[in-house]
Amino acid sequence: MLQLTTVLFLIAGSILAVVHAIAMKLYLYWNLWWFDLPMHFLGGIVVALLVFTLKDLRLVSRQLLKPFKVIIIVFLVAVTWELYELWAGTLMESNYIFDTALDLIMGLLGGIVGYLVANSIRRLT
Repeated sequence: MLQLTTVLFLIAGSILAVVHAIAMKLYLYWNLWWFDLPMHFLGGIVVALLVFTLKDLRLVSRQLLKPFKVIIIVFLVAVTWELYELWAGTLMESNYIFDTALDLIMGLLGGIVGYLVANSIRRLT
């Protein structure tokens, strides 16, 4: 049986994927300067929930569920995504350092929220 954290991961990941696909089709990332901020936040939530899902599927150790480790994983995924954006040439901002810093902060905040939600659910079950 699926754990609630895994169900939340699947829902949040699906929402992220669908909204991203729509945003790409409608050029929302380029037409709305703020649009990527909630996407990075949701991405952080998804990555944190993914760690709990991997634990639920017994693919990683329980030790990986410590707050610092989850946040480090979220940060590494966020940095990797920012490097991908740089490589793909999707950066349209004149001040890309500020934009990248804000994206990383939003991803980390989302990761913290994702961790807190998943950890709270685990304590209740």
